[in-house]
Amino acid sequence: MTGGRLSRHHDDRVDDVEKRFEVVDESHDFELRDAAGFDRIAFAMRALRILRPPKMKVVVYERVRDLHIEKAADLSAGPGRSYAVVGIPPHASREHIAYRLAELAGAEQVPYMVALLTAS
Repeated sequence: MTGGRLSRHHDDRVDDVEKRFEVVDESHDFELRDAAGFDRIAFAMRALRILRPPKMKVVVYERVRDLHIEKAADLSAGPGRSYAVVGIPPHASREHIAYRLAELAGAEQVPYMVALLTAS
C-alpha cells in the first residue's frame, strides 16, 4: 500500500479463465399461481385499458412458463415512446398480473392499483 491507495497486481491467467465461462443472470422472482379458470389475456387487456401506460404500445401473448415482461424504446415512434411485450402463463394469478402491469405502467400507488384491478 503506497500513498493511501491499494495496489493490485493483474494476473493474465485470471483473464484467460474468465473468458472460458459465460455469465448467466438467472431470475428468481416469486410468482403467485392460481388454478382458477379465467381468461388471463382478457384480464390483462382490461387492466391495460385502466392503467393506460403513457407513450407505450403493449403486446400481450400467452406464454407457457413464467409471467415475463420486456420493455424497450420504440425508436420508430419518436422520442420518449416505448413498447412492451407481456407474456402471461396459464397459471398466473390476477394479483401477479395486476402487480406487474402496474409496475410496467409506472403507477405511483402500485398496491392500490392492484386492489383496484383485481376488484373489477
